[in-house]
Amino acid sequence: MSFKLFRRGSARCIGLLSAFVTILLCLYYISIGQPNQAHSTDTNALGLAVSVNRAHESSLNSFNVDAGKSAAHQLQQKQQPQHQQQQLPQQQKHYPSTQQHENLDSNADAETVRNVHWGDKCYVLLQSKTNITASEEHSRFDFQPEWMRSKEYWDRGFEERYEAQKKDKQRPPLKVIVVPHSHNDPGWLKTFFNYFQSDSRQILNLLVTKMQEYKDMTFIWSEISFLQLWWDQAHPTKQRALKRLVNSGRIEITTGGWVMTDEANVHIYPMLDQLIEGHQWLRNNLNVTPKVGWSIDPFGHGSTVPYLLSGAQFEGAIIQRIHYAWKEWFARQQSGDFIWTPYWRSAKDQGKLLTHNMPFDIYSIKGSCGPHPSICLNFDFRKIPGEYTEYSLKAQYITDENVEEKAQLLLEQYARTASLFPHNVALIPVGDDFRYNREREVDQQYSNYKKLISHIMANKRLYNVDIKFGTPSDYFAAIRQRMGDNKAFPSFKGDFFVYSDIFSEGRPAYWSGYFTTRPFYKLLSTELEHNLRAAEILFTIAYNTARQAHHEDAIKIYEKNYEQIIHARRNLGLFQHHDAITGTSKGAVMRDYAMRLFDSTQNMVKMQEACVELLLQNSSSHQHGFLLSEFERDNFSKLPRKMPIQLTNPSASSSSDEASDTNAVDEEETSVPLAKNAEASFVIFNALTQRRIEIVTLRVQQPNVRIYNDHGVELKHIQINPVWNITNVYEQGFNERLQANSGRIRTSIRQFEVMFVAELEPLSLSTYRVQVDEFNYKRNIATIYCDDCTEKAAVVEPQPQTATGSATPRNVNVVEFEAKAKPAGDIQLENAHMRLLFDEKSGFLKTITRKNKQQQLLQPMQCAVKFSAYRSAQFHSGAYLFKTDPEQSEAERDVLEQYDDVRIIITSGPIASDVTVIYGPFLAHTVRIFNTRTHLDAAIYIENDIDFEPPPKNRETELFMRLITNIDNIAPAPLQRDPLKEPTETSMPELPVFYSDQNGFQFHQRIKVPAIGIEGNYFPITSAAFLQDARLRLTLLTTHAQGAASYEPGQLEVMLDRRTLYDDYRGMGEGVVDSRLTRHKFWLLVEDVPLTQNVDKPPSYKVLSLQAQQLSNGLRYPPNIYFLSNFEQPQAALQPLVRLLPHGALPCDVHLTTLRTLSESQLQLFPSASALMVLHRQGYDCSISSQHLDMSSLCPLTGNGLGDVRFGDLRLLSIEATSLTGLPKHMQPQTMRSLAQITLEPMELRTFNLTFRGEL
Repeated sequence: MSFKLFRRGSARCIGLLSAFVTILLCLYYISIGQPNQAHSTDTNALGLAVSVNRAHESSLNSFNVDAGKSAAHQLQQKQQPQHQQQQLPQQQKHYPSTQQHENLDSNADAETVRNVHWGDKCYVLLQSKTNITASEEHSRFDFQPEWMRSKEYWDRGFEERYEAQKKDKQRPPLKVIVVPHSHNDPGWLKTFFNYFQSDSRQILNLLVTKMQEYKDMTFIWSEISFLQLWWDQAHPTKQRALKRLVNSGRIEITTGGWVMTDEANVHIYPMLDQLIEGHQWLRNNLNVTPKVGWSIDPFGHGSTVPYLLSGAQFEGAIIQRIHYAWKEWFARQQSGDFIWTPYWRSAKDQGKLLTHNMPFDIYSIKGSCGPHPSICLNFDFRKIPGEYTEYSLKAQYITDENVEEKAQLLLEQYARTASLFPHNVALIPVGDDFRYNREREVDQQYSNYKKLISHIMANKRLYNVDIKFGTPSDYFAAIRQRMGDNKAFPSFKGDFFVYSDIFSEGRPAYWSGYFTTRPFYKLLSTELEHNLRAAEILFTIAYNTARQAHHEDAIKIYEKNYEQIIHARRNLGLFQHHDAITGTSKGAVMRDYAMRLFDSTQNMVKMQEACVELLLQNSSSHQHGFLLSEFERDNFSKLPRKMPIQLTNPSASSSSDEASDTNAVDEEETSVPLAKNAEASFVIFNALTQRRIEIVTLRVQQPNVRIYNDHGVELKHIQINPVWNITNVYEQGFNERLQANSGRIRTSIRQFEVMFVAELEPLSLSTYRVQVDEFNYKRNIATIYCDDCTEKAAVVEPQPQTATGSATPRNVNVVEFEAKAKPAGDIQLENAHMRLLFDEKSGFLKTITRKNKQQQLLQPMQCAVKFSAYRSAQFHSGAYLFKTDPEQSEAERDVLEQYDDVRIIITSGPIASDVTVIYGPFLAHTVRIFNTRTHLDAAIYIENDIDFEPPPKNRETELFMRLITNIDNIAPAPLQRDPLKEPTETSMPELPVFYSDQNGFQFHQRIKVPAIGIEGNYFPITSAAFLQDARLRLTLLTTHAQGAASYEPGQLEVMLDRRTLYDDYRGMGEGVVDSRLTRHKFWLLVEDVPLTQNVDKPPSYKVLSLQAQQLSNGLRYPPNIYFLSNFEQPQAALQPLVRLLPHGALPCDVHLTTLRTLSESQLQLFPSASALMVLHRQGYDCSISSQHLDMSSLCPLTGNGLGDVRFGDLRLLSIEATSLTGLPKHMQPQTMRSLAQITLEPMELRTFNLTFRGEL
């Protein structure tokens, strides 16, 4: 029968079969792609079963409201009436129908584009094998050497070895490379531009004129920021002269970054971006590629810069400021030239760089010609009328009468320097800060050194020395010639933090203060970094979309405003300078930096708006100016302020002047009444290339609202929180009720905060709507528990309807919402993952009790939060240095005891619950947990508002937040071993160990060194730190650079802010007293460590878990929100969801560092059709995770590689693998047919030049 049915009605059956298959496919895609109706998150985020008919689930009851409340006192919220659930399953699918087709295509292509070289989705990173491991050697050092008082490590042992070498006929002859240089700080005691006007311009002018006269003189230059300013103002004859000198090799461009970057506080993105900016400028203007690094003034050296320089095809690098004990160790071991190797093992053997450590204290002539500064002073020949310095008084000019004596004296110092290396080659810098800024000095230094060099070379048989003016490239060529390949040099892994000098006072001075100094400015840098990266990505896609669609108006706008992106790159790059982001410049100079950062941030937000406007519209519409950022920034010295979104009636007239002013908040009280369907729209931009679940907060002017997502589906769970005057100082100035008693903690009656969970597609623009909700908003109102905070707090009852169907103005009948009294006893917050216990009196966290898969409580874990402060040692703790006051009986002091007005506020709602404790104006500390059924529930959010108040309050204060846990993070200390003495003991007590990130790029193990104080055990972190034992790992993620330490077992502390009234005698000449209100944000994670990780052979390289990595990226690059202005013009037809990665996300561990449009080589203020795509495969440890947490629904783990990646609808003309800074590789250009061919190792950073087609 079935045969006949098919035979007679085959066409009909095939149609039915096709329809059946289509229905199955639709149901399948609904099951994997449809947002959860209950709370706009994926219920499968914790690995729960997903029903195909999810749109009809009654999941409201399963969303445990009470689990998100403060359950210690069983604080119950009255059950609100259930809102009639709107079922819109079909409405969700009307827009993405074309996307379904694309998904099918991408799935079909997935097999064909699989990259077999990508590697496993889960991997174990191993430590690299090296001759020297920094942490092991550092723990063995003698930190109180006998030579400390003399400040010179050169002792009898060094002298005897030197004398023996002179008699060794097998040792190659002495070779000396004399390198004139001038270190130009782009801001320190003067601003960047003032330094250029007073010194740097004159230095460069003198170089190009004098070096044409002095035919064998050489020079090096590093700071491209100054070189670009000079070039733009220089006469073409001088430009050509500089080109000739560079091409001949007499002037060498070293490093070639926009600045000589700091290496402790800078994040990997701006660190690489300023290097790209410098290299691209050099390529376009001088057609030169730097090949040697010169990093002589950063205060300690990290291992990220050598990795970047290696990726930029450098031949070597030179470093200067490292711990005095390292200086002695390298000299004694003759290992001052070493191969700096990444800490992790790489199959490609990449990231290695030959590095030269300058063997003495400082880069001045006094500190670098040899081991004896008193002799070196004789050879600094600068004598300027009116200048009285130690060298101008001591140095004597070289004459025919004294040349032989002086040559012999100088060569003895040079020979002693070379004796510290096996190859007998000495690199001798001749210069200092802003040297060669006077014509007289150029003549003095050159002519005197020329006489010495000529005399020595004329008597070469007598001296057996080869000496000449040269460059660092000459030095590396010479040592490679004598040593052979890189295998002849020892390999080294680790870094050189913390730096300590000894030459100033004859006692150790640890440079760990600048890790935290002036956090407000560090956060300004982070804000510009976030907005510049978003603008770069959006601009590249929007500009090339406009080109391909021939949007002439849009092209003109983008080309006109592209210069603002260039300025933003350069202002961000400028602030990565080692006296800028460190906070170690004078106050006026820091304000100049801040204004640059602030202006560029404003410009980049406007650039984002212009790009988003194009991408949201269909090709037929060309409207502009209808987007507004949610933040308003008054000036650089204030925190950005969230603006309330303006709800308008659908028929609102465009002539409504009151509504058109987003600042006219008070006028809104008396403006046109809002209809029950009043609404507003806003756009959320996810700048990350993975799917993302975020808690979004929005300011509104009425609490009775609901939210619709980009599919038009109402979010069933939102939370309405009050806006407190403690979190928004702006409220106090405009709210009359607060002026009478501004010391009270009040809630705003004009603004409210809507909190909701947003599911964001990778690299997408999602348009959400907020609409008046007259009936069902009450169930979303958060419950407040607080003693003596307010008489009443503001929540609005629904207003009677008028005959026209609109609500009466809400200030007519305001019903204040109740703040309940805080019950006695400790406070408890709870969700499906954990229970938090807070101290009743202090309001600080005490313990975390986690839950297993069956929701059963596990053993409580101590995790106490403590705020305290070290008292600064006067004159020894300042902008640079950190040292506790030795005259105090206790190292720490309770900085909070001076504040009597302590308030504890508990907020409990359906999405989040938090405890906020306020200590006067000094500290507002919030701990929040979430109840979203996503990975966010396994993390704890912490926010601190710190305000030191005007000086002299809180003087000599080093404020920190400490986490005190019962994690047993101890590691066996290495044996004490003195190379000159027998060990006196065989073992040491076990010491705490923790892991600090470096530049948001890698991690280093930090073991406490008991021989030095807390100041030497503080380390820089940029984004994360963690400690762990055999069972648990505690991870703290942060938004910006600061210092961190684990000085006692189980403890992890981060420095929050510092105020020191006195200078620390390192050149700045000021204390640090310009503290401002600063907001610090953290994520805290407790995760499980598998038992297999405790058997650590071979030793593994520790990195974050996947969850921690995702949270860290989200913290640094939060979603950008833009309001749609409904006031100026009729609204354009906008796409509710724009996927800029239409073929899906990048792999979980691949981060798009930037997508940076290149400038036209001839017209450098205009964009080209090419862009640099920088990809970073962030290593993660997939064995570390929170209990019963499955991240695969958010970010599926695959080993397929990038897949069929496309940016919007853009077509690529070519793909070329380049150096890290976007320059062609030395070998044949590596062109690719598609992005799917890209292969990245874990931890690897790579750059590709993408050229886009000119038309679709």
